[in-house]
Amino acid sequence: MPATFEVPVFSPAAARVAVAHGATRLELNRAGSYAVGGLTPTRAEVEAAAAAVAASAVPLRVMIRPRGAPAAALEGCPAEPDFVYTDDELRQMRQAIDDFASSGLLDATRGDGFVFGVLRKEVSKESGDGGGGGGSGGGDGDRFAIDVDRNRELVAAARPYACVFHRAFDPVVADAAATNATGRVEAALAVLRDECGFVGVLTAGGMGTRGAVDHANTLQRLVKAGAADVADATDGVRATESRRIEIIVGGGVRSRNLAKLVRAVFTGMEASPPSVSFHASCLDAAAATQSGAAGEAIDGEEVARIVQVLDALT
Repeated sequence: MPATFEVPVFSPAAARVAVAHGATRLELNRAGSYAVGGLTPTRAEVEAAAAAVAASAVPLRVMIRPRGAPAAALEGCPAEPDFVYTDDELRQMRQAIDDFASSGLLDATRGDGFVFGVLRKEVSKESGDGGGGGGSGGGDGDRFAIDVDRNRELVAAARPYACVFHRAFDPVVADAAATNATGRVEAALAVLRDECGFVGVLTAGGMGTRGAVDHANTLQRLVKAGAADVADATDGVRATESRRIEIIVGGGVRSRNLAKLVRAVFTGMEASPPSVSFHASCLDAAAATQSGAAGEAIDGEEVARIVQVLDALT
């Protein structure tokens, strides 16, 4: 079976185009929020998107993100980084999950769910892992780690809906990979699966402007770790299967580089693991150029090209 192909969308119209051209999962964001990496949609947007794909079996994952990365702060007064939230912002996230989960608009049996990620800041003068499965920004000063307690709370609030850890994972895994210490990348992934309860993680495998194509080796490590059996002495094989975590490869994924990326990530594997999927925005660059703005329309032909590559290689 070909790998799942997830497309982030910012309108019901975009959702329809993506599904019509072969997308097998959608990530729903607020209209106009592409430039800041996607934000929590309104209830009306969730309702409209759910209606747009109601005739299909395509799961809908709702972004839970109250703001994007803060704007550059005044000199000497740095802003909090992306994914480090105030108590008020965390209350907003919890409220959004509660509202959507109880709305009747989502279907857990179809695979609908939520996408979010919370980091915490800590001060460290050590080059250790910063706790919580790794931190970013090694050396003296601030480090950022997975906020296990707050992520676990949000995952619990979302049940029975699936939860995916957002690109907040990239700075964490970048720091873990940079140390070259055996098992740190895998340990960070295990924190999300075993301590927080996430079923998947959206990641480019690290930081950088070119995204996933620059981090094939780290992504391969994550794919192998995500597909590995996790023994459970009490529940046996059934628990082993349920505790695998999906690696959603995203960040700079395009039809022109996908074949090379797939081959690099799956090198040495007899078959592509079922716990791997791919995520690409597929925005219509021509429409954006004509409008003179950062458009959010979907390029259906690009969706189809990516589906064709995945059909052939996974």
